[in-house]
Amino acid sequence: MRTEAKVILVTGATSGIGKATAELLASKGCRVFGTSRDPVGKSGRGFELLQLDVTSDSSVAACVDAVAERTGGRIDVLHNNAGTGIIGAAEEVTPEEGMKLFQINFFGVMRMTNAVLPLMRARKAGTVINMSSSGGVAALPFAALYCATKFALEGYTEALRHELRPLNIAAVVVAPGPVSTPAGDTAMRAERHIPEYADRRKKADALSVRGIRGGMDPRRVAETILKVVKDDWPSPRYPVGLQSRATNLAHGLLPPSTFEAAVRWGAGLG
Repeated sequence: MRTEAKVILVTGATSGIGKATAELLASKGCRVFGTSRDPVGKSGRGFELLQLDVTSDSSVAACVDAVAERTGGRIDVLHNNAGTGIIGAAEEVTPEEGMKLFQINFFGVMRMTNAVLPLMRARKAGTVINMSSSGGVAALPFAALYCATKFALEGYTEALRHELRPLNIAAVVVAPGPVSTPAGDTAMRAERHIPEYADRRKKADALSVRGIRGGMDPRRVAETILKVVKDDWPSPRYPVGLQSRATNLAHGLLPPSTFEAAVRWGAGLG
């Protein structure tokens, strides 16, 4: 199938990676549908913007039905991009806050994937692209729940890929390092504050926000997603950027205690 003929659904397409990806794919001739929790007053350059809340079964069903109605029941690529984070010590994050994060980052991906797969199975073709990060390989201090969602997503996608391969449907992880998006500023913060963590949490929060603000251009990630879309059978995992590639390499080669020390040093904890 030619790239320009493909129908693409991109969640979270009003900023950052999602917007860059939707615009790039549209510029290459794909028919792109982006989503936003509140699309009123917003628009996409070259793509149609639909309402979607990935934490709602009814919203997911309505969004996928809307795309199917416009395309004759066809979605060739699902890019599960919508996501967020939470900053706080693991002890500070409540189960309710953790569940809210999982509902977006993990169960939101499951909802979207389960809603789109019947269309792909009917055509015996498709690609599901799930967004992880270097935090899906290395657990970072004061981002325990965020990393937990990405670890879960990596395992889910790996198993999904095995299950879908006989149906000619690929499941892929794209894992960038820091990307210059509003994510650091808009991430949730744990409401509970424990004094013993305060100084290190504050330092980790500032380092995270600074790293994201100074991260790579989202268009670099979009170019990788374009490569996935164009491949006849894409690879299982695509790290993007030096930090992500180095994390993968170090995790595979270094002894656990040495890797742990490297993560602590990278997080500014000595």
